[in-house]
Amino acid sequence: MRDLALHQITMTQGGPSGLVRFAAKAGLKKVCLFTATPLTADGKPMFAIVEPSDKTEFQSLLADNGVSIINAEYFPVMPETDVGGYAAALELAAELGAKRAVTHIHEVDPVRIADQLGALCAMANELGIEIGLEFTGFAKGCDSLEKAVKLHQAMNQSNLKVAIDALHLFRTGGTLDQLKTVDPHIIGYAQICDGPHFRKSDDYVEEAMNRMVPGEGMFPLRALIGLLGAHVDLDIEVPHYASAPHFDAEDWAQEAIAASKTLLE
Repeated sequence: MRDLALHQITMTQGGPSGLVRFAAKAGLKKVCLFTATPLTADGKPMFAIVEPSDKTEFQSLLADNGVSIINAEYFPVMPETDVGGYAAALELAAELGAKRAVTHIHEVDPVRIADQLGALCAMANELGIEIGLEFTGFAKGCDSLEKAVKLHQAMNQSNLKVAIDALHLFRTGGTLDQLKTVDPHIIGYAQICDGPHFRKSDDYVEEAMNRMVPGEGMFPLRALIGLLGAHVDLDIEVPHYASAPHFDAEDWAQEAIAASKTLLE
């Protein structure tokens, strides 16, 4: 069976360190976590991050639990923001052994997208890590699989890879037939979750933060995974915030892991 990674927003209890310990206990060897975080409307961190001061301790935690990081978040290309400001968080991700750093493209000016995404790829390349390009309906500079593939081609950066998030694929109008036409080698990772229908949507924030466990919805996840090469990392991203704090995050994550393992059998 292919290895699975557990995303921090699936199991937020205990922050990044709690994620690593839980993943190891659940028999997983990979995680996705935050070394940088978006802010809420009132300016507070949205997610707990690995702090630079915790680097040595966190490196030991990863080693002791036999866990590695496939994705470090979150490094978006934003209007009026210089990606150079991500240098410290990117360096920390690399020092923790992260395979790649994740970006979304909120900038819509093509010239500035090329400049900033190119700079981000160059910074990551110097650190020996990839950049994972996620298309989402909320990031208007790259809000479809078609745009992601075109941007990847235009950038021509060896360490830039496209991500396939099941929810974002189907909510932005993507299809499996469309995915079949994409060079599989440009896809770096995929994020597994389920949804109740295939509607295209311009506003699915609530659903994005309250996803369905794989196998409980309508997404053709087995067929989707079957189109991905063996090199593609698989990430369990099934956040559930609607009932928080009145549910057990570990129980939810364990349910998501069990369902994802069943999906791969």
